[in-house]
Amino acid sequence: MLGRTMHGIVYDALRDEFYVPQPFAQAILVFRGGASGEEKPLRVIQGSATRLSNTDKVEIDPVNNEILVSEDAVILVFDRLANGNVAPKRHLTMPGEIDIDAVSVDYVHNVIVATNPAGSAEEKYPRLLFLNRTDQGDVTPLRVVGGKKTLLTGTFGMRAFPSKGLVLVAMSGPSTAGPHDGSFVGVWSTTQDNGDVAPRWTIGGPFGELKQPRGIDLDVKGKNVIISDKVLNAVLTYNFPEIF
Repeated sequence: MLGRTMHGIVYDALRDEFYVPQPFAQAILVFRGGASGEEKPLRVIQGSATRLSNTDKVEIDPVNNEILVSEDAVILVFDRLANGNVAPKRHLTMPGEIDIDAVSVDYVHNVIVATNPAGSAEEKYPRLLFLNRTDQGDVTPLRVVGGKKTLLTGTFGMRAFPSKGLVLVAMSGPSTAGPHDGSFVGVWSTTQDNGDVAPRWTIGGPFGELKQPRGIDLDVKGKNVIISDKVLNAVLTYNFPEIF
């Protein structure tokens, strides 16, 4: 095992594999779904050619066989079967070198959703950037969601729901010790929403029970949204048939 800190683990149900970003080792580790104990990864993306430096969150596109990872103002895209010291197959560079925290992919509608927690220089509101999935190099967003009505705060976790053209965004309020106003999960369209628009639905807030939501997953069969919360040290399940 390379190091100890692991955030943003993603599961590929089609191949029964886990994808794990490792910031200390500057690597992406791939394990089989049934891995146990001190088991060796199936594949490791690591080395100077990868451009990985602060690998905190990762996304898997199981349909187009790609791994996406944000590195400051760049989104790196690797082949799903990449192994060793390999260069990204392509990269997307954000305008103005804005910071990107997390990415998620709607592979049905060919949209990458990227979070910009610091917001634009003019408005300072956190934003969601909607990008063409197949673009490379310097890119211009297809659409940008940001502004007062969005209720967007900082520290994002995301999960796209491609079959419905939706993205669920977890937001943690500005406080880590005191009040957690602004902590909730919001839902936006990956194909329609643009500008200063409120979320179509919210879960657990913005003044509800969530404190620092981080991870999101979907139980499609049960029509549930599953959310992990760092401060509560808990996993919460919400029945949410409206989005399924």
